[in-house]
Amino acid sequence: MNACRVVACCALTLFLELCSNVVSAQKIFSLENEESYYSTGYYYLPDSTKKSGLIKYTFRVPGSFRFKDSLTAKAITVTADECIGFHEDGDKADFQTLSNVKLPGELVGTKVSKCFAELRISGELCLYLVYYEKNRSRATFVGASGFGGSIGSNPQREATSVYVLKKKNSEVVQEVPKRAKPFKKELTAFLADKPGIVEFINSHDYTAEDIEMVVQAYNYSK
Repeated sequence: MNACRVVACCALTLFLELCSNVVSAQKIFSLENEESYYSTGYYYLPDSTKKSGLIKYTFRVPGSFRFKDSLTAKAITVTADECIGFHEDGDKADFQTLSNVKLPGELVGTKVSKCFAELRISGELCLYLVYYEKNRSRATFVGASGFGGSIGSNPQREATSVYVLKKKNSEVVQEVPKRAKPFKKELTAFLADKPGIVEFINSHDYTAEDIEMVVQAYNYSK
């Protein structure tokens, strides 16, 4: 039994040494939080100055990310008030700062003054995805064993997201409802500048799952 423990300890030590010496070009795992990682990337200050380094974005906190100038540098927190966007190599994702986005769910304060949103489609009408976390419903929280969640996370919170629309040269944002009825009502009002798109939306019970198609139709229509 003691021999097995010695072998296991040696194997674990070797594994940790290997991990500490390997630096991925895209993903650098953080010893502070094994469930997330640092990725090479950069962000832009309000004056468009570019800051390159290592970024850790958890996809749970919509208004901030962690940043390091180098692997050995001290990490700092960068908020949506301090920059206009960032790029993360690991997920090949571009994020921009949006204002006054309403986050559905049980999050305290349904509207955030500024947050980061992943740019999914760029054009006359831009489509974004905002990541955040909300209270987990009891049906989801309690599993077969009577417990939910995972190690290192709050078992009463769950990761979620919401699509957001913004027209070019406008700061007005429109959250995309997930259900068909509010989807049709809110998007026909927001996209009323193109009657053909309004007719297109009214022709079927579309939901948030169809939003990419609607955005592309808007961008390619006259």
